[in-house]
Amino acid sequence: MSSPVTFIRTSLGLAFIFAFGMPQIITSTIPAIAQTNTPVITTPTQPTQTNIIFVSPNGLDTNLGISENQPLRSLTAAINKKPPIGTIIQLDKGNYTVETGEKFPIKIPNGVTVRGNTTNQGKDIIISGGSVFISPTFARQNIALLAGNNSRIEGITITNANTRGYALWVESAQNVMIANNTFTKSNHDGVFLTGNTTADVISNIFFRNGANGISALGTSSGKIQTNTFYDTGFGLTIGQKSQVLVLANRIINNRGGIVVSNIATPTFRNNLIANNLENGLVILRDRKGQPTVDLGSANSLGQNIFQNNKQADINNASGVKLIAIGNQVNPKCTEGEIDLLIPQTPLTAPITPEPVKPIEVVKPASKATGSANNVKQPKPPAAKSTVNESCPAKLPTVTPAKPSAPPSKPATKSKSIEAALPKF
Repeated sequence: MSSPVTFIRTSLGLAFIFAFGMPQIITSTIPAIAQTNTPVITTPTQPTQTNIIFVSPNGLDTNLGISENQPLRSLTAAINKKPPIGTIIQLDKGNYTVETGEKFPIKIPNGVTVRGNTTNQGKDIIISGGSVFISPTFARQNIALLAGNNSRIEGITITNANTRGYALWVESAQNVMIANNTFTKSNHDGVFLTGNTTADVISNIFFRNGANGISALGTSSGKIQTNTFYDTGFGLTIGQKSQVLVLANRIINNRGGIVVSNIATPTFRNNLIANNLENGLVILRDRKGQPTVDLGSANSLGQNIFQNNKQADINNASGVKLIAIGNQVNPKCTEGEIDLLIPQTPLTAPITPEPVKPIEVVKPASKATGSANNVKQPKPPAAKSTVNESCPAKLPTVTPAKPSAPPSKPATKSKSIEAALPKF
C-alpha cells in the first residue's frame, strides 16, 4: 500500500504532465508531425510533397489524375477536384477545348499552378475558347482563363477567338505569375490586368491579338518583363491608375508600340520599341500633370531604344513636358514637349531577349519607305506638328479605343514566325 507521501508525489507528477505536457526526454520520441501546421488529429499519412494533377486530352476525367499514366482529360476536371494551395496541374501536349470537356471561363484557384512546357512557351499545349465573365470593373466580358490569388500560369498557349475575346483576365488578384506562355490570335487582348491586381508577366510571346498584347488598368502593378510583342495590335496599353514596371521587352513590328492614358504612372527601362506602324510610345492627354511617365532620370537612366517607328518614336500628346533621360532616340522623330537630355557619350544598347523571329533594327531612312501607307487608317485629326523628312512617314494619330473589330494588321507578314506557332 502506497504511503501518503508517495501518493502526493504521484498526484503532483500527473498534475505537472497535464498542465505542462510530457518532459522533453519523453516527447523527443514523438513523431515530428506534431511540429507541422496540420493538427495532430489529421491523417498522419498526408503527403508533404507538392500535389501534382496530370491532365492530357487523351486522358479520362474518371481517372484519378495522380500519375502520367492516369491523366484527367480536362483542366476543368482537375480544378473540380478543388486542389489545395501549392498544387501543380501539369498539362500534356494537345488542344484543350469545349470538345475535350473544358467549361469556360476556367478559373485558376488561389495558389494553384497550371503548367505546360516552359521551354518553348507552350507551343504544343493550347487552351482555346472562352465564355461570359461578369467583371466587377468592366461588366460583361468573354474570357478564357481567370487567375486567382498567388496562381501561376506558365508554359501554355492561350487563345480566344470569340468576339471581344480575352485570353487571360486578372481581376484584383494578388501575386500572380504569368511566365513563358504564348498569347496569340485572341480577338481582343492576350492579358488584361484590372482592379487591384499585382502580377508579373515575364518571358511571354504576344502575337497577332486583335486589340492589345497586354492591357494594364485599374491600380495594377508588378513587372512586365522580357516579353516579345510582335505583329499584334498595340503592344501595351496602360491606363487608369496603373503603375506597372515595363522592363527589357521587345515591342516590334506591331500596329503601335505603347499607349499610356488617364493618370497612369508606368516606368520604362531597357526596352526595344521599334518598327511599329504608328507610334513607338504615345502619351495621351488626361488632366494637368497626368499621366506621369518615367522614362529615366539622372539617377536611373531609361536606356530604352526607340527606332524606326513610322509615325513617331515618342509622341507626347499629354500637354505636359516629358522628362526622358538616357534613352536612344532621334529628337527629330518625336512630337510634343520632351526634354530628352541625351548624354554626350552614346549609350550601350541593353541586352534584350530574342523574339521568335529576330528582326534587324535599322536606322530610319531619309525618305518614307515600306508598306505602312497601304494600311487603312481612321480619319486623321488636325495636324499638330510638321513632319520632319529625316524620319519615317508619319501617319494619323490613332487612339486605341476598345475596337468592335480587330484593327488593321501590318502588311508585312512573317511565314517563319507563323510556322513556329501552333495551328488552330
